[in-house]
Amino acid sequence: MRFLERWMPLVLATLVTPVLSLAFSTGPPALRDNIPSDGGVSCTACHRAAASVNPDSLGRLSIQTSPYRPGVKQFIRLRLSHPEASRWGFELAARLVSDETKQAGTFTVVPGAVRVTCAPGNTPAPCNGEAEFATHVAASTFAGQREGAEWTIEWTPPATNVGEVIFYAVGNAANNNGANSGDFIYATTARVAADGTCLVTGRPTIRGVADAASGRANFFTMNGIFTIAGAGFHAATGTREAGVSDFVEGRFPTQLGCLAVEVAGQRVPVLFANAGQINAQMPTGAAPGNGAVVVILNPGGPNEARSDSSSFTVLANAPAFFTFNGSAIAARHPDFSIAGDPTIIPGARPVRPGDVVLLYATGLGPTNPVYQSGEVPGAIAPTREAVTVTIGGTTLAPADVLYAGVSPGSISGLYQINVRVPASTADGNAPVSLRIGGQSTQTSAVLPVRR
Repeated sequence: MRFLERWMPLVLATLVTPVLSLAFSTGPPALRDNIPSDGGVSCTACHRAAASVNPDSLGRLSIQTSPYRPGVKQFIRLRLSHPEASRWGFELAARLVSDETKQAGTFTVVPGAVRVTCAPGNTPAPCNGEAEFATHVAASTFAGQREGAEWTIEWTPPATNVGEVIFYAVGNAANNNGANSGDFIYATTARVAADGTCLVTGRPTIRGVADAASGRANFFTMNGIFTIAGAGFHAATGTREAGVSDFVEGRFPTQLGCLAVEVAGQRVPVLFANAGQINAQMPTGAAPGNGAVVVILNPGGPNEARSDSSSFTVLANAPAFFTFNGSAIAARHPDFSIAGDPTIIPGARPVRPGDVVLLYATGLGPTNPVYQSGEVPGAIAPTREAVTVTIGGTTLAPADVLYAGVSPGSISGLYQINVRVPASTADGNAPVSLRIGGQSTQTSAVLPVRR
């Protein structure tokens, strides 16, 4: 299943080396924008209230921009907020999406407001084509200002259409104690294309809409992952998968390249697209009843093209296991290695009776707390309704369903169910089912068990 190949949870380990440093009231050094191609370094290297960027939901960093016109200066606005902070800082970078090691355009120095530094060397602009970084200066940290801060940065795009540009930004919501303690670091990205570059031709056609895990029609619920089958969604040989650089304010995008999807008139997160398939996510507000989906090419442009609408039915719950081959459940061992039949999935290890195994599904409905569609949960959130799991004909005791809820680090529509396999389970492909709110997963789902 393509969705699980691309979006299974990742286990990230971060090694942080303590660094003694004064607070950078005149702007941080270069290379602090959390850019993967630059090593993923952010201001957490010095400000140590939290070990990672975006440590909580209290703070918020956003980038406001628009499609660029080659060579024409425009303004980028950064907004950082936090209810407890009283001093503020930022760093902003612009890179080519086609090669994120390459600088995109130039930033303008604004005395008393914006400083521009170059890498390597952390020297002042002009940077002559080297990577450059726009940052605050002492006056633009707004010492003592509560709730939030906003900066306007002048950016001149490249002189020619270079394709999409991605902005990386990091913000420091500081406590104004003059040191590097008690501060919180937030990171975000935004992508823009040259004005008028969405030129996909033709009109998209929807042939069917189904649950992305089990392939069942009219089996959808809030936040559920679904698949649209049809034609004309993307260039014939093209494939587009949403990645971190597509995220908008930390969420999956509602426009992926030149493609968008609407459910009941609302834009929804798009995860994957090729010429004949789209994977997307139902909105959080999708209530039980009838709805309709529309595929849009060149959204918002004068050449916008919309498919005919395709109707479907939303349920309160619509649980479905993701599988590797239509039957073998996409499962993991606690160390996140693949749990499965190695003759079907190279490198996989079967599950033994008594083992704990992680199963992945969609359609399990609201959680506590509720994450919005497109969000990437940073912590566990169990389902509001209890789940009942049966393996090999044995219904698990509640104590053997260790967790059922969102899968941290993945999109909010991907659920994780941690269970203990009954000791009595016989060798072979054990049938597995999950029931929640009166609805059950597909009957074909199995888990390979070997003693």
